[in-house]
Amino acid sequence: MPATKNKTGKKLVIVESPAKSKSIAKYLGDGFVVDASVGHIRDLPQPKELPAELKKTSVGKFAVDVDHGFEPYYVVYPDKTKRATDLKRELKDADALYLATDADREGEAISWHLLEVLKPKVPVYRMTFTEITKESVQRALENLRDLDMDLVDAQETRRILDRIYGYEISPVLWRKVGPGLSAGRVQSVATRLVVERERERMAFVPAEYWDVSGEFVAGSGEAFRARLTQVDGRRVAAGRDFNDEGQLRPAAQKADVVVLKEADASSLADGLAGASCSVVSVEEKPYTRRPFAPFTTSTLQQDASRKLRFSSRVTMQVAQRLYENGFITYMRTDSVSLSGEAINAARRQITELYGANHVAPKPRVYSSKNAAAQEAHEAIRPAGDSFRTPAQVKNVLSPDEFRLYELIWKRTVASQMADAKGSTATVKVQGEAADGRVAEFSASGTVITFPGFLAAYEEGKSEEAKEKGQQVRLPKLAQGDALTSQDVEAEGHKTTPPARYTEASIVAELEKREIGRPSTYAPTISTIMD
Repeated sequence: MPATKNKTGKKLVIVESPAKSKSIAKYLGDGFVVDASVGHIRDLPQPKELPAELKKTSVGKFAVDVDHGFEPYYVVYPDKTKRATDLKRELKDADALYLATDADREGEAISWHLLEVLKPKVPVYRMTFTEITKESVQRALENLRDLDMDLVDAQETRRILDRIYGYEISPVLWRKVGPGLSAGRVQSVATRLVVERERERMAFVPAEYWDVSGEFVAGSGEAFRARLTQVDGRRVAAGRDFNDEGQLRPAAQKADVVVLKEADASSLADGLAGASCSVVSVEEKPYTRRPFAPFTTSTLQQDASRKLRFSSRVTMQVAQRLYENGFITYMRTDSVSLSGEAINAARRQITELYGANHVAPKPRVYSSKNAAAQEAHEAIRPAGDSFRTPAQVKNVLSPDEFRLYELIWKRTVASQMADAKGSTATVKVQGEAADGRVAEFSASGTVITFPGFLAAYEEGKSEEAKEKGQQVRLPKLAQGDALTSQDVEAEGHKTTPPARYTEASIVAELEKREIGRPSTYAPTISTIMD
């Protein structure tokens, strides 16, 4: 494409979304006409919609010529014919065409299809931005480029594979599940994960085990709760020591782990009531916790599910509105990186709101763990070179939009804050029961001395993770300190099967296995739920 700039006269800018076009037109001003393609303008037709002369050829089965280099056969969507006609009419009066679709594979392909359909005779420029703000749109005008055919080829390859493999798998679904269903590349795998998890749950055999917990009072009068870990030097079995068949794991058997029955635990609890105990060890370690990377599409969906109880579909719908109205950057991204402008904006805001001591000593740079991640966009963050605080947008956003914006703002700002610091103490307490058995209890506690990024943000956790990570507040103790036991109780437990997937956990599993793209997670989950 030509790279000549500074054309005069009317310039046509084509974006994907009508909502987006209004905001961009406002920033571009006079001399630009902004219109929308409303997504893809053409695609592979259904084979039954092919012209009669093609149905009997190698194109007929998939609308892809499988005998001649897998050449796709594209048609303009019937409901987009008028859209194509309107864009052609606007292009006739234009001196230049700016293709401003999204800067990912899909957006690049939409621009290419527009070129193929519109056949412009004026200079064409590719224009991309990751947020709809005046600064970003102006930067996009200063950094025009050509169409990236590697991205176009990547999207076209995916589309052809979807058609060929989907058409082969779907008839199996029709026979086994129900008519009219389609088997997407990601949907099929996600459904299999859900089914395999359910089979694991059905095959699961619970194991029963008992333990003891008690409250211990120090000389200062402060009390804390601890759990039994050893009896007569043998470790007491916990849930992690059992396999899915309800048996002790080989490692636990080798370590001579003792499985307490109800009678054993109850007699031990009774024998320890009011017993004199002592602290046998106190271990203190420094505690440091680093902030999380800014949001990707996947981590945003997971945290919005845990903290806001949003479904993946709702999260993406709300994020789309925030993006189109200029509040956040593009919400479909694998990238965790931030631009220099965003890092500076976050660090300025931390200083203003939390103090200079809460700013990380140097800018934090994050990189994706997924080698296949698309880095066309930044991480999801508040838009602009200067972030609006939640308080500044509360009255202009809907309740759902405000809650999601606040979550994105907190995570972004926290990513450039200092580490949280403190100390973790583990106390071991020993006492002798009335029957002579020696019991050892353990308790751990963390004291945060400097909150750092926790002043702004803490990641949501599943209920299971919360239970595992529960901490108790410990009094100041030293080895040899005398303690008195009270409220000693025997507690029975049963191992539980692997949890069913939630929307957050299935998204995390798909991302971990590098299945699908950010834009596929919400529709995938909606499809398998439907």
